[in-house]
Amino acid sequence: MFSTLALFEDIILSVEVLFQQHRTALSKTKLKVVLKDQSVIFLREIIIENILFDYSYHWQNHDNSLIIRWDNAPHYPLLSTFPHHKHVSSEMNVFPSEEQSLFTVLNFIKSKLK
Repeated sequence: MFSTLALFEDIILSVEVLFQQHRTALSKTKLKVVLKDQSVIFLREIIIENILFDYSYHWQNHDNSLIIRWDNAPHYPLLSTFPHHKHVSSEMNVFPSEEQSLFTVLNFIKSKLK
C-alpha cells in the first residue's frame, strides 16, 4: 500500500495512518490522504491472505462534500457489478463500478487533477 502511495507523491500532500492492524493472514488499514488540491481520500482496506477483501475509497472536497466513493459493501445486489459500486456527488447517486484498488483510484484522481 505505501509503495503505491509513493508512486503518486506528485499529487499527495500528506498521509495519516488512522488505524493499522497486521496479523499473519489479515491486514486492516485506514488512512487519511490529503491531496495537493486539498481534497481528501479516506481509505479503508481489509486484506485476507494477500487478497483485497473489503475496500472503501472515499474522495471528498476540502469542504467535506463527496466527490466519489468506491466500495464493495454488499448494499446494491441489482447492480451489474455487485458488490462493487460507486457513489458520485451524493450517497444517493449509486452507479456500477469495476473492482477498485488504491492504484486505480489514485490513477483516476490524478487524471482528474491535471
